[in-house]
Amino acid sequence: MKKQRKKSYDAIVIGAGISGILSALALSKEGKKVLIIEKDSIAGGNCRTYEVNGYHVDTGPHAITALAQGPLKQLINQYFTIVPRFFPIGNYFVRDKNKLQEFPLTIMQLAKFDILPKKERLIMSSSMIDAVANFSLNREVLDKSIYEFMKKYKPAEKTLKLIDTISYFLSGKSMKETPTWRILGGSGYIDEDDKSNKKHLKTLIKFTKNNYSSQGYPLGGIQSITDCAINSIPKNNATFRMNEKVLELITENNTIKGVQTDKNIYYSDLVIYSGFMKNLPSLTKNLANKYKEELEKLHQTKSLTIWFGLKKKLPELSYIGSEIYFDTDTPYWAIPLSNFDAHLAPKNKQLVGFSTIIKNGSQEDRIKKLKKTIFKAIPGIEENIELEHIQITIPEKAAVSTGVKFPSPKSPIKNLYLVGTDTDMRSMGITRASYSVIEALKFMKDDGVI
Repeated sequence: MKKQRKKSYDAIVIGAGISGILSALALSKEGKKVLIIEKDSIAGGNCRTYEVNGYHVDTGPHAITALAQGPLKQLINQYFTIVPRFFPIGNYFVRDKNKLQEFPLTIMQLAKFDILPKKERLIMSSSMIDAVANFSLNREVLDKSIYEFMKKYKPAEKTLKLIDTISYFLSGKSMKETPTWRILGGSGYIDEDDKSNKKHLKTLIKFTKNNYSSQGYPLGGIQSITDCAINSIPKNNATFRMNEKVLELITENNTIKGVQTDKNIYYSDLVIYSGFMKNLPSLTKNLANKYKEELEKLHQTKSLTIWFGLKKKLPELSYIGSEIYFDTDTPYWAIPLSNFDAHLAPKNKQLVGFSTIIKNGSQEDRIKKLKKTIFKAIPGIEENIELEHIQITIPEKAAVSTGVKFPSPKSPIKNLYLVGTDTDMRSMGITRASYSVIEALKFMKDDGVI
């Protein structure tokens, strides 16, 4: 197809995943005429819900954190015209020998957490208090991997399995690659926004009173956040180009001037890139070798999710919250979505998703092993399955791991800004994407482009 020259736009957003959509929403509300280019036919990326035989599944399990005053809440308050509604996420549980226990978030809960022997609970308490104290006193220690930090305590194999499972679900990497600060931030013991050393006492108090009251699940499925964001964009300020792939960033004197796609050329003095940062060097030659080398260090982790539609609601899955099962080579994180929103499953039936990390082996092998783990952990589930739906996704564009730096939202190319879950290390998923958008907007305002 012959490429056609198109009119200029105030801003171009590359990618219509949630970070791209949030960027387009903010810029359009700031009065910019925005073009959003997406290589796929559907917007939302991993922030989507779709129907399968009467059940409505998300792209992987989701729990939205920091809703009370976090980054997504900030964007909602400032830019959303149509606001998503959230149901309280409930508790996090650990399943062991056909029973559930609350995940130990405090010293008192850990003391009662008899899934681990008493000696191991003391090791966990000591190591966590040590790590929290180092948050204010010596943060460089927290850049070590969790395994390096923990090994001096000589924890037992079962304790290591539990910590390893948590590490995978909080960062995408094992405890040997996950920095210690990530597990503290993901568990709510430290404020990842705090750049000072003034909250030592407050942090220690959290270890005795921690809770997840500011977390929630969006009613209607994760798609509701995408839909509310898109429908909040002023229609006269936004144009979507779907099924169109960006091939090159157009620059002049190391300044962004537009983009070339497989169909057209578009011009703008402001571009926001929300694709994989590892792919950025393929779009431009205007990046220093050192910068490209840092981008090459970014790693993605694949996730496997099996959704089961159940003929009836099971008492073993009657809780409000989510669970992990860790005493296996294939641990899982599970969330019974229809407990939050009954409309996601047919009447009197139940929808539950089980997610794990694909570390090695074939996908077929991992599916088989995950099913084996699920049927062992919840013996009554297998005969009640009427729907099985498999998803293979990359839940985060980059995993948080030791020795890796995420790029700043401000790129080396003038007026090219970067957003997504591989530009900000705080939190996970939509919350992390929201952090990245807020940081990019700050840079744009400082640079005078908005």
